[in-house]
Amino acid sequence: MDTDDLMARADRFAEAERYEEAAELYALAAGEAGAGVKHASMLFFLEDYPVAERILREAVDSRDPDAFPWFADVLIATGRPAEAAHVMGQAAELGLPGAMLRTGAIWADLVGDRAAAEQWYRRAFDQGLPGARNDYGAFLSEDESRWAEAERMLLEAVEEGDDLALGNLGGLELDRGDLEAAIGWLERGVAARAEGSTALLKLAEAQERLGRDEEARRNYERAVAEGIPDANVKRALFLSDDGAPAEEVEAGFRRAVELDDDGALYYYAEFLAGQDREDEALACYHRAAEAGSDAAYEELGEIYLRRGDIAAAEDNFRNSIDAGWVGAVLGYARLLRQEGRDAEVAALVPVAVGLGATPEELRELAGED
Repeated sequence: MDTDDLMARADRFAEAERYEEAAELYALAAGEAGAGVKHASMLFFLEDYPVAERILREAVDSRDPDAFPWFADVLIATGRPAEAAHVMGQAAELGLPGAMLRTGAIWADLVGDRAAAEQWYRRAFDQGLPGARNDYGAFLSEDESRWAEAERMLLEAVEEGDDLALGNLGGLELDRGDLEAAIGWLERGVAARAEGSTALLKLAEAQERLGRDEEARRNYERAVAEGIPDANVKRALFLSDDGAPAEEVEAGFRRAVELDDDGALYYYAEFLAGQDREDEALACYHRAAEAGSDAAYEELGEIYLRRGDIAAAEDNFRNSIDAGWVGAVLGYARLLRQEGRDAEVAALVPVAVGLGATPEELRELAGED
């Protein structure tokens, strides 16, 4: 079989998600244009990250444009988002389409460096790149102090014909609490059917918050059917709040975990805890924490405190405090008092104040309640 036939057959396997067979054929076609990166992409799906990284690093060094996004994906999957941002920054400097905006997204969403992210979004905006107004506006909308800027940017994107901005304007109104205004934008966003839009999922959330549960249910179901990211976890949360049978709710959470929906492990752990399945909840909270959900540490601290494992409880409360959760300060104070270490509680007061504790929380911390 010549290399053209190998590549064509491998492409068919890849399209059918038969990644092992595709990887074998791409490897046999080594040396053919594009075979190396395609081989590495199959290894990425098979989670063979070390070999994929070696192939992609060589391809990036050779300035293969197809290699940069896959290399970034491997770096992200192996816990190195800052390196991924630098790789996509290199791609942006080479003028590769979409690289500048993805660089901004990685800095913002995965690294958490909003200053670095804004530099890239601003460059994309200044250069008039497609989608820049929408992406920059969506970025700005995450900062309440810049909502007015975000709104202007997104309105300009709508005027330019970027239908994705309709959903982001709806999301902005959701955050502001103007649910009727949100629905107006989101219904337009759904009707536009822009690729990658999350307007349908946001519309379901707005309808749920307005008590329009039947409409919300239909749209959550539709969002799941359309494969919108995070739709399964949002639907499971809705079903849980709506009093659906536990089996149906759990199936939704399990599917969300399989798809790696944002927050799925944490919310599934909460569900398990609510079902008095504490051992399973404990394991799930640990998985959530390992996946980067710092909200899980406080729950782990509470479980270990109830079980009398003081060392584990203290470690988790401290991790939660370091992540900025004021509730963990209160939990840690209870632990200290329980263990007769009352003198250490006073040192937690400035920590709680720095984390924005309410007067009620400060009174609880002082032992007044």
